[in-house]
Amino acid sequence: MSKSKLQHYLTHIIKPYAYRIELFRLSNPFIDLSLLLLPIMKNLTQLTTLILNNIESNYIEQIVNHLSSLPVLSSLIIISINTIKNHKNIYYKIFRLPILKYCQLLIELLQCPKSLPVATNEFSTIEHLIINHEISIDQLPILLSYVPQLRRLSIGNLKKPKINRTERDSISLNYLTNISLKLHNVNFDDFEILVTNYFRQIQVLTIAIQYIGFYDNSTQYLNADRWEQLISIHMLNLRVFDFQLSYRGLDSNDERQAFETLINKFNSTFWIEHQWFFDHHYHQIT
Repeated sequence: MSKSKLQHYLTHIIKPYAYRIELFRLSNPFIDLSLLLLPIMKNLTQLTTLILNNIESNYIEQIVNHLSSLPVLSSLIIISINTIKNHKNIYYKIFRLPILKYCQLLIELLQCPKSLPVATNEFSTIEHLIINHEISIDQLPILLSYVPQLRRLSIGNLKKPKINRTERDSISLNYLTNISLKLHNVNFDDFEILVTNYFRQIQVLTIAIQYIGFYDNSTQYLNADRWEQLISIHMLNLRVFDFQLSYRGLDSNDERQAFETLINKFNSTFWIEHQWFFDHHYHQIT
């Protein structure tokens, strides 16, 4: 769309009827949001859903600063095409939106700021949270402390802790029943702490892990006995257990035999009674 057509569209369609718009979606990295969206945000009084896909990250802080002017916003999606430089208090400002229920974020280099404390008296109404950019496992509890109403959580790139995790703080997430995690270099000890403190009510757990090479640390999630103990004690409501583990470079016969020995331990009575069945296959990477 040319700049002149965009200006005509903005002047004659969007601005006059901004007060009637309930869903606003932008999916063009070349649109100047300072002309299209920011000037009318205070007039979007009926807007319930805001979707910003493939936008320049330099607009994000401005947009977040104006979100409080949207009184009925309940669904927010922000996906940037590049890394963010200034991310001060973005999480905190989103968590303060009064009726937000659904939030999906993909903002590269967006970190949980060190200045953000664990929530004590200000909480978010978010029930479904999706974070697809990188976040470390020691930052996650801080964010979870703000969302006690959370029911569904998806983390697309959960990384190893940036500091040694010794704390075992417990936060009540009594409604959190559905969790999906993609783990990167997170050891099983840290994962156990996460489950013990925050995931006691879960009913559906989806985990995806990928390793390059078959070595001691890469087999820790293949300990069937450890999984059985963790589930039996801390995940008593678990109904669906979708566990995807892949290796790149599992080539030698010894490695495959060791892998299959570990996998076969998931065929005990515990797993059969839960009707959780495991399978594996090898494929050539070209």
